[in-house]
Amino acid sequence: MRTKPFLTYILLAACLTGPAAAAELTKLGQLHLADVEQLLVEHNRALIASRRAATAAEAGVAMAAGRPNPTLSLNTSGINAKHPDNNAYLDTILRIDQPIERGGKRELRLGVADALLEASRSDASDSLRQQRMLARQAYFDLKAAEDKTRLSMESARLAHQVLSKAELRLKAGDLAPSDVERIRTDTLRADSDASQAEVDHQRAQLALAQLLAMESDAARLATADPWPRLAPLPSVQPNLDARPDVIAARHRLEAGEKAIDLARSQQVRDVTVGAQFERNNQDPGSNLVGVGVSVPLFTGYDFRGEIRQAYVARDSAQDELERVEAMAAAGFSQSTIEAERLSERARRLRDEALPAARKASAAVQFAFSQGAASTLDVIDARRSLYAVETDTVNALDDAAKARAAWAAATNLQELP
Repeated sequence: MRTKPFLTYILLAACLTGPAAAAELTKLGQLHLADVEQLLVEHNRALIASRRAATAAEAGVAMAAGRPNPTLSLNTSGINAKHPDNNAYLDTILRIDQPIERGGKRELRLGVADALLEASRSDASDSLRQQRMLARQAYFDLKAAEDKTRLSMESARLAHQVLSKAELRLKAGDLAPSDVERIRTDTLRADSDASQAEVDHQRAQLALAQLLAMESDAARLATADPWPRLAPLPSVQPNLDARPDVIAARHRLEAGEKAIDLARSQQVRDVTVGAQFERNNQDPGSNLVGVGVSVPLFTGYDFRGEIRQAYVARDSAQDELERVEAMAAAGFSQSTIEAERLSERARRLRDEALPAARKASAAVQFAFSQGAASTLDVIDARRSLYAVETDTVNALDDAAKARAAWAAATNLQELP
């Protein structure tokens, strides 16, 4: 069998990584997306299971290549039940029988097993494609959680600053007690938002750690890469027939076709040839040699059930191939639309709405410190800024995840 590209990638990654390398990466604290993908190949439980399934399919090929074993028998007759010590009349036969398959059964079995092996290998490649997408999305969710934790803490810090200034103005008689209480309530709300953001951060760390099978190190995971550039998607016409899930379905259809021929071959009678040596104790000079042949008679059953079952399995494989092809085409179209729209939304929020909100908030903060803005103006400005900042982070997260889904649908290893 030829080594598939995904197997080469897996073997190379396994050589480059290892327990020591993985530990070194986690010691760094911050992980680049390339580090995450490297750890994913080695530790992800779904990928390990898919590789084991491919190994099991290789064992299936070895089983299919097997030939019928001969049977050796030794029979002794003529034992006197009343006088077992009297062995003068014993007749001993040593016989060997060899079944011989006809109808190309072994070659057909190998054909089915080879097709299933290729399907398992494609399944492993498809598992890598899907798990890589999930890891990228979990990485971006963690980055978003980190940003929102930072923003919520900054928002709470600003709220406390405003509260301190308000209390000073209260002492100076420049601010009403009711306004100070409003600011204090808003500060408590900001503290609550910061606490919730920290909880969400821990959840995002655990989600990524589960994909990497590193749950014990979840609290140490952090992102190092910036958000994707959100450049326009490359104009590509993907070859969906080369997607590993489509290839796997096509190999299973091939196996189904060959399984029909294998089922039909059961109607070709196998033969068993044998040879024997017979030793006669009554007359040592009359030892005999014999040969024989046997064939089954299909008087009770002719394997029509197995043939019918093979046809149904082939039709099911055809239906599955059509379903996978349709899903691949629909997934590419949908992911393209989502990646383009969400990227544009994130660009507008990042480049237009966020700078404007920061400028407005700074102006209100300065006006309040000079007594030219009301308490409600300060609260509304801080809340508006926090909302726009949070919306921007969520939009960047959605866009990055959509682009990861587009790369998976297009079967590209690199993010656009």
